[in-house]
Amino acid sequence: MNTGAASVLLSMCVLAVAMRPPLRAQASPGDQQRLETLKSAAVGDVDSRQKLTQVIVDTLFSYGELGFQEIETSRYLVALLRKEGFSVEEGIAGVPTAWMASWGSGKPVVALGSDIDGLPHASQKPGVAYHDPIIEGAPGMAKATTPARP
Repeated sequence: MNTGAASVLLSMCVLAVAMRPPLRAQASPGDQQRLETLKSAAVGDVDSRQKLTQVIVDTLFSYGELGFQEIETSRYLVALLRKEGFSVEEGIAGVPTAWMASWGSGKPVVALGSDIDGLPHASQKPGVAYHDPIIEGAPGMAKATTPARP
């Protein structure tokens, strides 16, 4: 089973636990070394997925579908999650493009939410730091604070 996404999720959980304050006044040198080893492994695991993350972001950016019309966006993400070993339930709450993915069992349970729809009239060329639409007036993925062209 391909567990790349699960590994990223696990890495984030390890970082969250590793960065919390110690429960006792001071950790022993052995505990501190173990903590540093876990943090280093988690950071390395996340860093190793830099290219995959960029491909995912660029792909999602290219769809720019409006709310309740995220057909290609949902199809892409569901396929990616299934490839990484998640089970995905589609059509949540009667919405065809809504889905819920899960992996593993037991505790802790970690939930992440995301908004995958584009905005009307927000067409935007990728990698451009000012408003520069691909198609003027078309929907797209853009920050609400995208500045005007200099």
